[in-house]
Amino acid sequence: ESYRERMIRKIKTEPLVPLGAAATTAALLIAVTKLRKGDSRSLNTWLRVRVIAQGLTVVAICAGSATFVTHKPPTPEQLAAKAEERHAKERVEFEERMRAAERAEAAE
Repeated sequence: ESYRERMIRKIKTEPLVPLGAAATTAALLIAVTKLRKGDSRSLNTWLRVRVIAQGLTVVAICAGSATFVTHKPPTPEQLAAKAEERHAKERVEFEERMRAAERAEAAE
């Protein structure tokens, strides 16, 4: 399993964590721009938004951890075995199609 495949699998299992991290980062970046402009009222609002987004991200992480206790995700070995089974099935289907094509060609 490559790094990219692992990242995609983890995003699929817990989609709220990357969204929360992105929201936290966006709120922090907006707060920094407000700080540079000197807009303290808006800065405080965006810092509060960042804290809320960060809290929701932590809740999503905890909920995901609780879910993994009851429902364990497939291991890389299980994923590889499933892919191997799928590959074997596709190969058998391909060989059947080839035999049917050969019989049809021989009949012509």
